[in-house]
Amino acid sequence: MCTYNRAHFIQEALNSVLSQTFRDFELLILDDCSTDTTEDVIRPYLSDTRIRYVKNPVNLGITKNRNYGLLLSTGEYVAVLDSDDYWINPHKLEMQVKFLDSHLDYTLVGTNMSIVDEHGNNAKEKKYPTKNFVIKNVLLIKNFFCHSSVLYRKKEVLNLGGYDEGLAIWEDYDLWLRIGLQYKFANLSEVTTAYRRHGNQSNSVSISNGKDTQKLIINRYGNRYNFHIVAKIINSIRNLITHHVSK
Repeated sequence: MCTYNRAHFIQEALNSVLSQTFRDFELLILDDCSTDTTEDVIRPYLSDTRIRYVKNPVNLGITKNRNYGLLLSTGEYVAVLDSDDYWINPHKLEMQVKFLDSHLDYTLVGTNMSIVDEHGNNAKEKKYPTKNFVIKNVLLIKNFFCHSSVLYRKKEVLNLGGYDEGLAIWEDYDLWLRIGLQYKFANLSEVTTAYRRHGNQSNSVSISNGKDTQKLIINRYGNRYNFHIVAKIINSIRNLITHHVSK
């Protein structure tokens, strides 16, 4: 769980982890030098020996912080939960661990999600393809994994280099495309994760000003996935729309 100045959200995220029916986990909280009351909110939870709180002395940025957590983790699998999101299905980890335990040729499994506002209201379900071949066929056009929903094999992701620290945004999308070149992945059909949209998201400014990042990613993997030209056209249209909206 990477966090930065999310004292007003992180308690809901923590409680959703502790509500899981799968109990054999460690919870690493990577605080990227928060200046709010995040540490005070977390402190009562530290009596649970499964929870480890690491506060960075300097701000690393989200991508480096994700890799730091990946290196510190000791489990076979890694689940991601950003501190402004939360899990809404108590069986999430149990279902995903069971899937990876029984599908040894798969490296990552996600789930469907619910999009909510900053208060957890106005839920709108987002459903993704579940089958490996369907996801891979159109992944270059659209990201079909909610980052806070995924569970993946640590060893394989580390062997691939983890998250690309040269990318300030869409580091997860880049990783999924890299995983897909060598391994299988899937989504469970259950809605397990609440993805929170709010005006203070860390990447909101970067996304509006970093339109070239997705173009870079598409070009990086384009000749190894289907629909390269279609992906480039759709990305150009998105960028044009973003440009007009921001003017």
